[in-house]
Amino acid sequence: MEGGLAGAQLAAKILATSSRFYSKKINEFLNELSTALPGVEKIVRGKRSYRALLEEAVARGADYIALVRSRRGNPASLEFIDVARRRWLPYSIPISGVKMREDLQVYVARKPKARRAAIVDYTASELADVFLEIFRYPLFYSIDLEEVRGRYDTLLLIRGKPGGYSLELIDGRDLGPRGLVIKVKGIKIKYV
Repeated sequence: MEGGLAGAQLAAKILATSSRFYSKKINEFLNELSTALPGVEKIVRGKRSYRALLEEAVARGADYIALVRSRRGNPASLEFIDVARRRWLPYSIPISGVKMREDLQVYVARKPKARRAAIVDYTASELADVFLEIFRYPLFYSIDLEEVRGRYDTLLLIRGKPGGYSLELIDGRDLGPRGLVIKVKGIKIKYV
């Protein structure tokens, strides 16, 4: 397989949560992420501070905290905290749109929790590198999806061009939609 990386590392354990004020759509977004991506566990933040979130992540043995920030009830960005270093990662992933399972044109039944996932990148962008660092899933560049059919429960497909990427979570068995389609503007580097 062209461009495949050996996925010898285990998937990272990630706690996914939201900002303090979240909506039904953010809740469903987190549910979809935790079901489709191995190693991702949803937690309800409530009124917890970042310090309390870090303590919870350490107690659960998590590697990262994924924080979904919202704007007007919709996911606006995805940011990560490295639990071991107890600091924010220096980039943010701005989200410009999300299609949930219910929003897709075809009926997509809720699938059981995924156990194996891979990233398939058709853009050669830094976005795949960020997901590789955080999730530790195997990464494939520009391959025919038939080559990985049946080997993974979820494929995180990255398409598009700079300024307008699409992240699609597709079923690794039948190559149909698994759930979310996320529109991403790119990677925003921030100074922490």
